[in-house]
Amino acid sequence: DEILYIESLKEYVRIFLPGNRSIVTKFQLGEVDTLLNNPNFIRIHRSFLVAKDKIEAYTATDIEIGGKMLPIGRSYREEVLQKLGSANF
Repeated sequence: DEILYIESLKEYVRIFLPGNRSIVTKFQLGEVDTLLNNPNFIRIHRSFLVAKDKIEAYTATDIEIGGKMLPIGRSYREEVLQKLGSANF
């Protein structure tokens, strides 16, 4: 419930938490997505997985979370915008 977003670092991932804290662990992003198995997490890019309830703002191309702008990948855009359109902000 503390995770803001997760960034892929090839065979590692960095998990970003509130207060500029982060954890690096040896998993691939797809593995983390499968392990979490939580509908609150959305894959927005081949390098990013975000917590839907932590999103501050979004456009068709970017998501703001934890004060950072993260890109929405072209191949993920339609699904992401559909999921966010049904979100309660």
